[in-house]
Amino acid sequence: MTKKIVSSIKYIAIFSTVLLGIISCEKDFENVGVGLVDNELFTTESQSFEVVAYNENVTRSQISTSNPHLLGVINDDKFGLLKSSVIAQLSLGSISFTDNMSIDAVVLDIPYYTTQLENNSGGTPNFELDSIFGKEDEEFMLSVYENGTYLNNLDPLDPTQGKKYYSNDSYTKKDLLYSGLFKPNANDTVLYVKRNFLDGDANTVDDTDTIKSATISPSIKIPLDTTFFRTNFIDQQNSGAFDSNDNFKNYFRGLIIEADGTDGSIMNLAMSNATMTFYYSNIVLTDETTTTGDLNGDGDTDDEDVPVKTKQTAIFPLSGVITDTYNRDYSEATSDIYTKLMSPDTSNGEESLYIQGAAGSIAVVELFKGLDETQFEEIKNKNWLINGAKLSLYIETQEDTIIPQQLFLYNYDAHTQILDAMTEASLREFEGVLRRDDDNKPLKYEFTITDYISEVLKSDESLSLNKLAIKVAHSSASFSDAPTSTLDTIVKDYSWNPKGVVVKGNNLINTDEQRLKLEIFYTVINE
Repeated sequence: MTKKIVSSIKYIAIFSTVLLGIISCEKDFENVGVGLVDNELFTTESQSFEVVAYNENVTRSQISTSNPHLLGVINDDKFGLLKSSVIAQLSLGSISFTDNMSIDAVVLDIPYYTTQLENNSGGTPNFELDSIFGKEDEEFMLSVYENGTYLNNLDPLDPTQGKKYYSNDSYTKKDLLYSGLFKPNANDTVLYVKRNFLDGDANTVDDTDTIKSATISPSIKIPLDTTFFRTNFIDQQNSGAFDSNDNFKNYFRGLIIEADGTDGSIMNLAMSNATMTFYYSNIVLTDETTTTGDLNGDGDTDDEDVPVKTKQTAIFPLSGVITDTYNRDYSEATSDIYTKLMSPDTSNGEESLYIQGAAGSIAVVELFKGLDETQFEEIKNKNWLINGAKLSLYIETQEDTIIPQQLFLYNYDAHTQILDAMTEASLREFEGVLRRDDDNKPLKYEFTITDYISEVLKSDESLSLNKLAIKVAHSSASFSDAPTSTLDTIVKDYSWNPKGVVVKGNNLINTDEQRLKLEIFYTVINE
């Protein structure tokens, strides 16, 4: 392949010193060429090129068990209504069922993500809930069902591959285990369990346990229907369902934790640390180490092998497959997002671009629009040395507060990282991090795509362009949009960040300065 002048070896000797200066200034494109104006060998210039950018609806996102999970309801003027529910398998707890068991409580416990603040004046731990969005003081309906759909770890069509779960999958709801109004509570750090069956009389409270986690951090505590577990767990003790973890997961297929309503808040939750706990009483035979007092009323304390009803606990971790469902309703939005997602103007582009995670929407960008093949070839033959190229997305409403801190740009056609994701990652230029103005208001996101544009302009192929896409960036311990190695090129379709932002597109009329366009900074060799 014939190389264009942007990479030609014959200029390396002449411009090696100059290039060092150019590279050092790459972060500040506006200053490229400062102090070099009098050099007669070259000229540094810049030029803007038209792009077409429009919205695309994301109908589903892949859900990973190890990623943060969304639960709740949020209603946004621009993006409409989002409801997210969680579906989770349970692992078999360490428990031996007997006919003498009596269940005091079954509690589903889901920890919040929190930050511990300074203790209150009385020394009480003080927490702030993290990763929660929307109206925290507004209640929404929270229900828990038995899941009737088997959650398979392997793909039934190809057992050599893990099964993929998506946000638009459907699940069968069976018995209702809980339903009630809910709102997040940073002070929910203690659980009180009434023990009713120690004396065999369910009408009396024999003792009350105060349950705190080791970290005393807040969590969602949901009381489940004890009658259901008596019928479906204790009374099925000889069915074989509890002989192994595989048998158990096939018999009891997990929980559906469903959020419903018209507004409220939505939370990222630490589902990997969630549990379902049995608090129960059971008859055990005492031994020498547990005997205290006269247990059988025979006048002495030598009461070994006396049957005594004791308080016990069994924990069933939420583990295995954990997934979410996202339910969106754009009719609740006061904006024109529905029209822009369902009927995007792919020819002229849009004035506003809606970018949101959680199976929301992305922006698609087509470069060098308006140029025919001949015009594009003329640009490629202009002897440009590309110093920088960037896309700037200005935020439409600076008063917005629930906006993502970072966007991510990638190759839309191939669904892969572009070259700059590797070469510019250490400089944090490519990443599309939110930039603020002098008043600390959100201003814009900026992407550096210098290497991508250089590759395009030195290619011999005509109009060798791909569409680009911009989505909300995601990062967790198990997955990040940013590449982790030179072989990490495939962009995953995970999307658990519910934040969204509206940015200005290319089809603006009165604010040309903030219109989305491609800016290229280059050096021209004076021959």
